[in-house]
Amino acid sequence: MKKEEERHCVALVPIFKALNQEELGKVSHNITSRQLAKGEILYSLNDSDDTLYIIHKGELKNYRILENGKEQLVRILGPGEFTGEWSIFKSDRQHNDYIEALKPTEICQLTRKNFKQVLGQYPEISMSLLQHMSERLDISENQTATLAYGSITKRITAYLADLIRKAKVDTEGAIKVELPMTRKDLASYLGTTPESVTRGFNKLENEGVIESVSNKIIQVNDFNEL
Repeated sequence: MKKEEERHCVALVPIFKALNQEELGKVSHNITSRQLAKGEILYSLNDSDDTLYIIHKGELKNYRILENGKEQLVRILGPGEFTGEWSIFKSDRQHNDYIEALKPTEICQLTRKNFKQVLGQYPEISMSLLQHMSERLDISENQTATLAYGSITKRITAYLADLIRKAKVDTEGAIKVELPMTRKDLASYLGTTPESVTRGFNKLENEGVIESVSNKIIQVNDFNEL
């Protein structure tokens, strides 16, 4: 990866948005790059490292393996998103999850030592990072709460309501929301099967709560019905 691409990689990340071009260039000097093939694992359960990984191009899947052996999707990461931030603050921290490339992916890497230097030079990044980590915790808590519902329709409606709230759109009338993942990945995220998700969507559609515009676009007819 060329230095200009490394600068672009850093610029994609929301926590660095306060930096100007010159400052982004300085941060990029601490960046190294890595290529992942589709299906390649970036890190897995009990691996230890001290690296912040930033997605420049491609897509990563973050998941856990449950006690029953099933995969539990945590999130999908695209360009500008990052993972490994918790290991920055604690040495020898072991990962409790997996990161896998869903397609050929290019990532930028920033080690704990280099990231601490960046934070020392640009302390305003610290607040952005804390805000981002707080949002991650909020997402995790919402997922846990959603999984507590026994009914798949309740899980789906809770998930759609959360997407709409995050989009901060007007909730009056019909609302179109784009699913950020495939139905298969949504099933993993909601702790169920693709067949159950399909039945859940069909039931909600038959009840007039939603309309499936496409596999990714869902129209919610009445937010208060979710």
